[in-house]
Amino acid sequence: MTNKKDIWKASYIWMRYYGYRCVHYDKEKQEIWLANKTKQRIAIFKSGEHTSQSLAFDKQRILEHQNDINDFLKMTITHYDVYFFTDKPFNSVSLNEREPLQLKFYAIENMQMLTKKMTNPIAKRHLLTNDNKPSHTYKKRVLNQNPIEYAMYYFTPATYSLISINILIWIIITWLLPHSSDIEIINLGALAHFNVVHGEWYRLISSMFLHLDIEHLILNMMSLYIFGKLIESYTSSLKTIGIYFFTGIMGNLVTLAFITNSFSVGASGAIFGLLGALIAMLTISQLYDRKTILQLLAAAVFMAVISLLVRNVNIVAHLGGLIGGIIIVYLTHFYHTYRKGFYWLVAGTIVLIVSLLVKTFMTPDENIYNHIIQDEMNSNHYSEAKNMVKQTIDNNYADDMTYYLSGMITAAQDSKAEALAEWERGLRIFPDSVQLNYIMAITNRSLGDEKSARKFINKASKLAPQNENVKILKRELDA
Repeated sequence: MTNKKDIWKASYIWMRYYGYRCVHYDKEKQEIWLANKTKQRIAIFKSGEHTSQSLAFDKQRILEHQNDINDFLKMTITHYDVYFFTDKPFNSVSLNEREPLQLKFYAIENMQMLTKKMTNPIAKRHLLTNDNKPSHTYKKRVLNQNPIEYAMYYFTPATYSLISINILIWIIITWLLPHSSDIEIINLGALAHFNVVHGEWYRLISSMFLHLDIEHLILNMMSLYIFGKLIESYTSSLKTIGIYFFTGIMGNLVTLAFITNSFSVGASGAIFGLLGALIAMLTISQLYDRKTILQLLAAAVFMAVISLLVRNVNIVAHLGGLIGGIIIVYLTHFYHTYRKGFYWLVAGTIVLIVSLLVKTFMTPDENIYNHIIQDEMNSNHYSEAKNMVKQTIDNNYADDMTYYLSGMITAAQDSKAEALAEWERGLRIFPDSVQLNYIMAITNRSLGDEKSARKFINKASKLAPQNENVKILKRELDA
């Protein structure tokens, strides 16, 4: 047994879980038309009294006005599914058509029968769930044509999955993994120029799922919820995931090309990519009104302003993601509408990516670990700096400057003699280091061993004859 609420709830379920939108409501005939442009399918929900003659008339009406319907909806319909709610058994098989288009009639005596026509288990459970919502609540949602409000109740599994993954990773990091120092954060997978140019490309993706604190996470997940649902309701789950990763990577490539001495984390690049994609989609479709534009602008401005207050979130990634979102949408659009423009845009995108990679690898890489160690030393946190030196060496990220800094820490905490031992260890690994040979010369001279000092300064002079500090010390030792 069905009631007035059932037809509106069923229509709402079709919109929420199957990507349909309401395109027509005939109050007199008590029928709701829903369309899915991707599937080229119409679902019609009918209530009231039905006879074989009345349904045959409805069928003929559809067949005779097919061209008018296609023109009105700006799409070519290939399938019609007519669900008519009835209180008595009804054999509708004879009404079905296969040519010139597929048209099927389903007699629905109760909601349990309707679930047999459904494939989504979540949608089935929702349909059969008893709730206290009145009929007009579902009616209002079905007839609402505002795309933003529609997106908020549309079921978006890709967006929910991305949010869940980000939150799960944050929980794991917060409770199980060390993340108190910059080096520990980098070790978790943060984006750093030094690491990527040394082959750690996975950071282009891993950094997109790292967040430093709860405020950072909440801001990004709120933004992902809004823009992710808008994109997914407009396109599909698979395309949403594609846009998310493409734009996130684009934002990170731009970051690598222009930021070399710090690291970044967070999903902001991908989220701004979703925003860029949404702007491009609305521009192409022209299916927007003033209210929609103002709502999107307000959300975008809010997100941009708040993100400026979050630590280690870079504007460069935001810009790269935004551009990436616009590019990927226009690539898809041109592929279907303007193939020559598509090839030009592909070529331009390849040139852009190659240019960013060239810039990334042509820019001298700065050992970010040494920067972090120096920052700790400048703050007189020598114990923390010493621990970071150990982590850097253990992770095989050390260079001659790392050993130089390690010796300086040892000299400040212990003695020059022990610092010499540390620098000698570095020289065994980096014998052609100007910095280490120079500091060995200075330290040996201060300890009264001028013979050793001359040996090291001669080596440094041979390696860097134009270095002013080396030239001065060599003249003093040769005098």
